[in-house]
Amino acid sequence: MDLRASGVFDRLVDRQSRIPQKEDITYTNAVKNLAKYHFEIKAVIQDILECRESMEALNELNEKGRAKISQLRDEIENLELYARDIEKDEYIVKVESERYQLASTLKQFKNANMRSLFAIEKAQRDDLLRQKEGEDSTLRNRKKVDRDGLLKMSSGVTEQLLSISRQLADTAQRSQDTLDNLVSSSSTVHGTQSELENTAGSISQSSKLLKKYGRREFTDKVIMFFAFLFFLAVCLYIVQRRLF
Repeated sequence: MDLRASGVFDRLVDRQSRIPQKEDITYTNAVKNLAKYHFEIKAVIQDILECRESMEALNELNEKGRAKISQLRDEIENLELYARDIEKDEYIVKVESERYQLASTLKQFKNANMRSLFAIEKAQRDDLLRQKEGEDSTLRNRKKVDRDGLLKMSSGVTEQLLSISRQLADTAQRSQDTLDNLVSSSSTVHGTQSELENTAGSISQSSKLLKKYGRREFTDKVIMFFAFLFFLAVCLYIVQRRLF
């Protein structure tokens, strides 16, 4: 599938890479990579749903899909480390969203494999039944070989599905841990805000007291000044009475 030719990929990358005001190049590149990996995995899932050729072709698509999923998971982990390093909650929320989207993608990947596996097995059984007439002895041997091959391939796909299930459970656990950390960070922020509000109240009260004491000091100076003038006036009066 040529996703780039349709222009859908570029539009989604552009939409997801928009971040508020100051552009963070590291974050922008990470979002672009995440969008690219999501589209590539969706393309692989679509190819798996359309795969009706053979188990070998399905296994090749599985290998390709698992490689893309691994790249996506690594990119999410790198973004999480970066978000925690700069302590930006909106980036952590983006990581949480990507983990849930990864979990949904893993489910789709698993379901697509199961549908294609059943369709291929059904097609091979129907083909074997159509070839039954006229090929008794040869067909028995071929059936045995085909059944053994089918069993081996089915076993391999089952192991792959189990691996995907384990990855899905691990992703869900990491998402829960991230959510718990986000709640804890939010509580700490609220506590810090309350302390800052209390400190601001204390500073405001202290400012009022300082202004009050300042006015009182000014009043005392004025009173002392007038008292000094009164003293000088009394002294002058006494001197004047003595001299005259």
